[in-house]
Amino acid sequence: MPHVLIVDDEPRMLELLKLYIQPYGYTCQLVDSAQQALELCCQNVFDLILMDVMMPDMDGWTCCRLIRKHTNIPILMVTARNQREDIIRTREVGANDYISKPIQEGELIGRMEVLLQQRHAGLSYDREGYRCCYLQQTISLTKTEFELLGVFLDSPRRVWTRNQLTTMLWGAEASVDERTIDSHIRHLREKLRVCGFPIEQHLETVRGIGYRWIH
Repeated sequence: MPHVLIVDDEPRMLELLKLYIQPYGYTCQLVDSAQQALELCCQNVFDLILMDVMMPDMDGWTCCRLIRKHTNIPILMVTARNQREDIIRTREVGANDYISKPIQEGELIGRMEVLLQQRHAGLSYDREGYRCCYLQQTISLTKTEFELLGVFLDSPRRVWTRNQLTTMLWGAEASVDERTIDSHIRHLREKLRVCGFPIEQHLETVRGIGYRWIH
């Protein structure tokens, strides 16, 4: 089971986040200060950290920067704002992603799964920076290939039909042959394979239906 460290100075938020993620098979350790989180990260192994930004003893940005000196554990920042400054700050301090309050359970679980999947696979997908890497090696993708990979990473285990993927990429009104998707996926697979990524273990063809990304 993935072990998650949840950091927030509000007891109610700690319990709410725990309530959200435990049914999905996660185990949790709750702490109410950034200093505690920093100490635990030096002593224990976690699979992921949920870190609140606004805390009295030390803010989440500072704590994240200090944690990065010891470990590359995926860190998901929890912020009360949804502003570009927060997005930029998230990258600057070394966090992997952020989510804004009020938190929706489905979005939270989806973002956590993507981060865990990327960590275990060695694949880094930076939507804001429009950059994809495998083991720190940059993968040169076209805009369509990059967005296609993002669709799969956002919904692991979901089976996508060609028509659904076409709609996601170009809109419902676009006049695009569904087989165009096959061509883009073929190129995406080849580029990931050349970089050494085990694409056959992750991007699966569902015969007669479409495609699915698996862990």
